[in-house]
Amino acid sequence: MQGLQRVHTAYFSMAVVFVALVVSSGCAVPGYNERSAMLFEDELHTEVKFGVFTPNSDHFSEGEGSGIGIKVGYEYEYGMHFGFEIQAMDDVQGAPYSGPGVLGNAEEMRLVGEGALASSDRRAITLNFDWDVPLAQDGSLPYLRYGVGVGGLYSKNTLSVGFLDAVNAGGGALVNVTNQLMFLVSPRASVRWDTMGDSLTFFVEGSYDIASHDLILHVDGDGDKAGEVDYGGFNGFVGVDFSF
Repeated sequence: MQGLQRVHTAYFSMAVVFVALVVSSGCAVPGYNERSAMLFEDELHTEVKFGVFTPNSDHFSEGEGSGIGIKVGYEYEYGMHFGFEIQAMDDVQGAPYSGPGVLGNAEEMRLVGEGALASSDRRAITLNFDWDVPLAQDGSLPYLRYGVGVGGLYSKNTLSVGFLDAVNAGGGALVNVTNQLMFLVSPRASVRWDTMGDSLTFFVEGSYDIASHDLILHVDGDGDKAGEVDYGGFNGFVGVDFSF
């Protein structure tokens, strides 16, 4: 338990440091406070992006998920944005089952923990706050965008065939795993290039999901905790931003 608390404290500290760097980095850029340096003021934005997710968890580290994100936002002034985003990442594959070949009771099954999972499909929705940091007042250079998303992550989990075979070998209990809904914090940063009179922007973005939840395993209708799963990880995207 103390180890998990240290992990959560580290995640929270990282998020606080990131937000502090976002605010301070903007103030350090020449011309940041000049209205002429800000891009896309008082406009609506729609982003479509494609990318991959690389999980933190050792169990899921062998398989990356891929998917899409759609973001709608409003830039009101001075390069500040707010909006919401929906992401879907499918087929985050877990490592092959490597636990006991025979699982005869609920305690043994739950001790397997996240090793019982074969894969997960992820759905996330966040409220987003972003800041533009221009590298040139005349817009001749790409610019940076920092931000953070806060919301919820839903994971649809699938049990491993190897795990179910071990359960059957131990007597054949009815086992299923619940899908998980959890709190999500996702700092992000991107590099952006404007085209077509600033109405179309190409970008490369990286974000880091901070999320974890207890794994609930039901054995013959009796649900209980089977350890905690780290659902965090890195997202890498390429996409386009339409403004109007």
